[in-house]
Amino acid sequence: MFIASLPFYKKLSRQRSINIARYIAPLLPDSGEVLDFGCGNGYTALEVLEQKPAISIVGVDVVPDQNLNQNDLNKRFSFIENKQDALPFADSTFDASIAASAMHHTFSPEFYMDELIRCTKSGGSIILVEEMYLNIPDKIIISAQDWFFNKMKKGIPVPLHFRSNKHYLQLFKGKNLEITFAGSIRPCPPYIHHYVYRLKVNK
Repeated sequence: MFIASLPFYKKLSRQRSINIARYIAPLLPDSGEVLDFGCGNGYTALEVLEQKPAISIVGVDVVPDQNLNQNDLNKRFSFIENKQDALPFADSTFDASIAASAMHHTFSPEFYMDELIRCTKSGGSIILVEEMYLNIPDKIIISAQDWFFNKMKKGIPVPLHFRSNKHYLQLFKGKNLEITFAGSIRPCPPYIHHYVYRLKVNK
C-alpha cells in the first residue's frame, strides 16, 4: 500500500489543493476553457470549478494520479493522459492555463512554459504556482520535501528541476510574458512558500 492512499495523506493533499485553488480562482477568467497542466489528483481543478461555475477545465498529466476519482470527471472537468513531450492541444486553445506545483516535475520548465504559451490564447493568462528557491540551502530543502511526498504515490515519476525565482523572472521577460499579478502562498504545513504569478500571454 502506498501512503498516498491513506486518509491522512488525502486530507493533507486535498487541503493544500483547496487552499491553492481558492487563492488562484480570482486570477482566472469568469468563463471559458482552462488548462490544468499537471493536474494530479484533480483537487485543485474541482475547487476552482466550485469558485468559477462558468468555466470548464481540461486536466493533463503523464499518468492518472491514484487519488484522481473518475467519478469527478464530467463535461466541465475532463482528464487527458499524455506521455508525449508536447501537449496534445492545438495552438491558442485555452482562455487560461494553470501550472500549480507542476513545472519542477517536468524535464524542462522552459520547454513547458513555451508549450503553455502555445496552447493559451493571446491576451489570456498563465497562472503559475511554483516553489522557487532563493539560495542553495533553500533548494535542498524544497527538493528533499518534494521527493519525499511524491515518492508516497504509486507510479509517479519524480524528476526535480527546481528553478530560482530570479531565473523565472528572466524567463518571463524573455518570453514576453507580462506579470499582471505576483504573490505567494504557503498552502499548508509542512509545505513552504509557493510563488504565484499571473502572466499575460502576448503573441
